[in-house]
Amino acid sequence: MKKAVIDIGTNSVKLIIGERSHGDAIKIILDVNVITKLGEGMRKDGRLSEAAMARTAQAVVKFADFARSQGAEEVVCVGTMALRTAENAGDFIETVRAAGGPEVRVLSGEEEAALSSRAVLNSIDGASRGEVLIFDTGGGSTEFVRAAGGEIERAFSVPVGAVTLTDENFKSSPSDPRLVCSVIAALTRKFSEAGVRPGAAMMIGAGGNVTAIASVAAGLDRYDPNVIHGSTLTREEIMRQTALYAKCTDEERREIKGLSPKRADIILGGACIILAAMEAAGAKEIVVSDRSLRHELLRKELSQDTEI
Repeated sequence: MKKAVIDIGTNSVKLIIGERSHGDAIKIILDVNVITKLGEGMRKDGRLSEAAMARTAQAVVKFADFARSQGAEEVVCVGTMALRTAENAGDFIETVRAAGGPEVRVLSGEEEAALSSRAVLNSIDGASRGEVLIFDTGGGSTEFVRAAGGEIERAFSVPVGAVTLTDENFKSSPSDPRLVCSVIAALTRKFSEAGVRPGAAMMIGAGGNVTAIASVAAGLDRYDPNVIHGSTLTREEIMRQTALYAKCTDEERREIKGLSPKRADIILGGACIILAAMEAAGAKEIVVSDRSLRHELLRKELSQDTEI
């Protein structure tokens, strides 16, 4: 039996299709994403723009139709930060429904953090031992989870992501290094006040911004999750890339090997969030995870464990 999950984020829409393999193992048939920037400009009035809703709804409907054409018997569709906070989120959900798309369920920040972290804990060597701090930075929020011995102790969401941070601070490029330092310092305080603290034996980063920076560090011509998942990023490497993105125009960033051109305009914001999270946690390096909430939702659906 094949099933599919569509994850509607603030920056991108992701589709994963899978089926049961041997025992409890899950075989991933397809895992793709498209950047639609649903939350673009939302900071101005707290509303999703008509253009952003239209292109994102179109992507969701196309993904759902494709999943069904590939034999998916069920398509689960969830939304995250943009749909949690936008005043007109209901309009978007109705747009998807009217176009023949799947029913969209909006996850709470705690649900999102728990799903993302479980996907990480189940796939990174050593994550189930000792104390681990996991963070997943998206377009509109960053989720943090502290776990010990494979069990989640605390999950919380901070409403800051690469899209919203870019809208607030980095609308033009290049960027003033003093502004970049100021943003990182302010984010570090914000994360510390939210409950991020030093002490974890391992820090794991997930989400498109983290994997994009890992792809640049590896110099990949084409993104390869098998290379990225489980790799390590040092604080020095992330600082190097942050400085690089700050001094480049968006056009110059699009030429950087390993970086998706569609992520070029928000990657500086993503790098600032990652550095601030590491600073608040006192981490010198992070382990990179290519797994996120869609992987855990797919596992739950295929195991018939639908409780979130």
